[in-house]
Amino acid sequence: MGRYVPYVVAVFAVLPLLALEAWTGFRLALADPVQGAISATEQALSVRTPGGQWAMLLTLAWFALAYWRRDARWWELVLVILGGAAALVRAGNAWLDAILLVGPLARQTALARPRSWMLAAVVAVSVAYAAAVVWTTRPPALPPQAASVATGAGNGRTVFADWRWAAQLQASAPNAHVLAAGGLASESADFWLTYVKVVDDYEQWAGELQAMNAGVLVLNSEQSTALADQVRASPDWHVLYDTGDAFVAERVT
Repeated sequence: MGRYVPYVVAVFAVLPLLALEAWTGFRLALADPVQGAISATEQALSVRTPGGQWAMLLTLAWFALAYWRRDARWWELVLVILGGAAALVRAGNAWLDAILLVGPLARQTALARPRSWMLAAVVAVSVAYAAAVVWTTRPPALPPQAASVATGAGNGRTVFADWRWAAQLQASAPNAHVLAAGGLASESADFWLTYVKVVDDYEQWAGELQAMNAGVLVLNSEQSTALADQVRASPDWHVLYDTGDAFVAERVT
């Protein structure tokens, strides 16, 4: 086995943990119960979290190899514990767990001296699982026509949008103020509490949007069906786009 092969295999093995944050960006934080309601990466790690089973599998694999060879260094244990603790606190911290696991996994792999076909199998399965994580956690696409309508309506106004579309809308409408365009860390805890209330059809949604001076609303109507129905029936809002899963409306009063 080549000197660097175990490290290459270890890097491929942790790819699914890096893939978990492919769409939301890499940051270190604590779990947030409010943001956790809209994003699985903001929850504490569990077997139900995308990538959660893989993170636990890698940790168990290291412990199994270390127990088998009876040759584990203190720094390996420290890195495994630190990485696992960070991931358990918040699923979105799994990227840190991935980085810290590379060294311990590579060393134990080198000691175990597995056959080449075993290493190839680990790489293949890891890449396939990482691709599956990226695919299953991808955000819904904002239709180009809906984006165009929202861009025109949002010029010079405040836009309340599905948080997964906010950055895209801000890029296409630089003169607008798109709330949460900077990602989950760009707004306060109070904002996210209000966000969850609004998209979940909170009865005071109209007042909450007015308090934020939101003049344009861009929803994923498949996930906010009840709210979309109320906006359609409201005389204070005019629907501009209502096709498929995208819904765009502007305040008229």
